[in-house]
Amino acid sequence: MANELLIDVGLTETRVALVEDGRLVHLDLERPERDSALGAIFLGRVRRIEKGLQAAYVDIGLSRDGFLGRDDIVDADDKPIEQCLHEGETVLVQVTRDPVGEKGVKLSCFIALPGRFLSLAPFDAAVRVTKRISQDAERMRLAAVMQSLMALADQTPLEVTARLQREVNVRLQHRAGDRRSGKPSSHDPERRNGDERRRRMGCIVNANADGVSKEELLADLQRLRSRWIGIEQQRAKAADSGDVPAELWREMGPVGRALRDFVGAKLDRIRVNAAAGFAEARAWLFEHAPNYVSKLERFDDPAGLFELYEIEGDISAALGRHVELPSGGMIVFGETEALTAIDVDSGRASARGHAFEEQALKINIEAATAIARQLRLRGIGGIVVIDFLHMENAAYRARTVNALREALKRDPAPTKVLGMSALGLVEMTRKRVGEPLAARLFEDCPTCDGDGRLPSLPSVLAELLRRTWREAHGSPGGKLEIACAPDVAALFDAELRAKLERQIGAVVQVKPDASRRRESFSVDRLGR
Repeated sequence: MANELLIDVGLTETRVALVEDGRLVHLDLERPERDSALGAIFLGRVRRIEKGLQAAYVDIGLSRDGFLGRDDIVDADDKPIEQCLHEGETVLVQVTRDPVGEKGVKLSCFIALPGRFLSLAPFDAAVRVTKRISQDAERMRLAAVMQSLMALADQTPLEVTARLQREVNVRLQHRAGDRRSGKPSSHDPERRNGDERRRRMGCIVNANADGVSKEELLADLQRLRSRWIGIEQQRAKAADSGDVPAELWREMGPVGRALRDFVGAKLDRIRVNAAAGFAEARAWLFEHAPNYVSKLERFDDPAGLFELYEIEGDISAALGRHVELPSGGMIVFGETEALTAIDVDSGRASARGHAFEEQALKINIEAATAIARQLRLRGIGGIVVIDFLHMENAAYRARTVNALREALKRDPAPTKVLGMSALGLVEMTRKRVGEPLAARLFEDCPTCDGDGRLPSLPSVLAELLRRTWREAHGSPGGKLEIACAPDVAALFDAELRAKLERQIGAVVQVKPDASRRRESFSVDRLGR
């Protein structure tokens, strides 16, 4: 079956789905009111140092200060945080994790500029190739190619970057150095007597580079090099003017980001539902991947793009506690502040003796595959503990763990599996990047002390707008009446209503109905 990228652009929400062999494997959504700073680069100012945490809180202009751990500071080595940074100092950082709960963004000084085939690492000279490329020969080829390209880059345009960086650091030393001694900041990656090793850039080659030519890799590297030079120029300008904190660079929107991350050799089709999103996708492909322009399609069907692929059902399943397995077993998710617990249940399956061992192995391997998929769809990060069905056979336990590791190789987020205990428990970690899917679509119930949850207002509004478009599609004109709960009706300000009416070619009348629950609404045509 085909591998397809589906982009559903709405008035208040953009959703992206990657479907492989008919199954949803990746889901992303973005809304204006939850604007993500993930990947953005800032020139921030250290607000305070926490010696106990060995971390600094950095003002980058957001509502909450970002968290910068000592291990994420260039040249920190084994020095304590107070010898790396001091309060009031300016520091170049990148957001590596969106806010989670009461925690602000997480920051790092190890900048990584993402491209289509690789990420440029200005402060790390190493060349790394993702383990998601399974063939050792291909990984060695890519490493050798990028080593040669990075060496050439250091001798040509990249020297411009190095010079700019040195100039910026001179300015920063005056502003951010030890004010009593005049010494430069110890975290400065350029300060150690002009150490060439510290000036040299590295890169991380991603899975899209599998089988890609040297020329394509060079073109991607050149684009990233130019972007870094621009960031350094903005950094110098902000440092000179004292305009700190300053945002220097931000990720692309959801359409461009999805194309960059997923357009590759294994992608067969790209479908976009909206004219604006289609035009944006077409422009990106013409510039970055012209061979894929022919795979781009405009989807214009009242049934809805996600409905056609039954993705709405997959989303609902990814929000539930139980996931059924083909053999009759199931997996059950339980989430706490500290970790996510997953229980594998035999469900309807029943057997005894040796037959049970065989059945348990089958269920456990099915569960391992399903768990890897669900962790990615749900956006679960941090510590995960999995209670697999107990098996006496050590070889069967090893096969289960290997199945989990193999399934996790398709996940772009870093994961680590620690093995299975005698009780059948497997501990693993998955890098936490942003909010889980449930946190983006739901909010705590205000009447049950947070034990229950309600669909969030933006989620209900986005679904209501999609329903309205489907109702009006193909038959413009006349008037539509939307009946919905008062808190949903309050979201229809003049600007949103005008946008909706232009999109569907009909007059919209919104009727608040206090008898309705938040998720309940209706869309009816009143005539022309």
